[in-house]
Amino acid sequence: MTLSLHDVTVRFGAVTAVDAVSLEVPTGEVLALLGASGSGKSTLLRAIAGLEPCTGEIRWDGASVTRVPPHRRGFALMFQDGQLFPHLDVAGNVGYALRVTGRREEGRVAELLDLVGLAGFERRRVTELSGGEQQRVALARSLAADPRLLLLDEPLSSLDRALRERLAGELRDILTAAGTTAILVTHDPDEATVIADRVVHLDRGRLLDP
Repeated sequence: MTLSLHDVTVRFGAVTAVDAVSLEVPTGEVLALLGASGSGKSTLLRAIAGLEPCTGEIRWDGASVTRVPPHRRGFALMFQDGQLFPHLDVAGNVGYALRVTGRREEGRVAELLDLVGLAGFERRRVTELSGGEQQRVALARSLAADPRLLLLDEPLSSLDRALRERLAGELRDILTAAGTTAILVTHDPDEATVIADRVVHLDRGRLLDP
């Protein structure tokens, strides 16, 4: 299955944030959208997720999802701060995604935590975790719904440089093990190279190298 974008454009009044982007992401590929702040990369990610209105066409496996509501696209979006629920423990955060999508919870939480290197952390409070551990929990929660496509918006940007470098390689291994098709937004060329199979550049809303 392939994600296909055809002349996807996002405008905010007179400002064109994403300008006629066409792109294909085949099943199992991890693609990085690389660009400076204001290049339109996060806006494009939100358009794919269904959170920003756009013109053009977004297709999954040949079927248009351009006007499909976000919750029905089968895509998962992970933000840079993780957006964990502080009143729930680690298992509660990961299990929440399983419950709302009607998937089995028994044993699955442990499987996901093992995948992200947090086996045995089920009863830890998320407020007691390091920044890197919190992002791993957020990743496990994003993967819990078995998304057709995982969208990662600067997932490591809030971490210090040494931790970002270490987690970049681990994130790559996790996505490979899960077989997940993913799009990563980042401003860091090194991070993009380590995590992604392919890197494309955005500049002022335009794709430079599809």
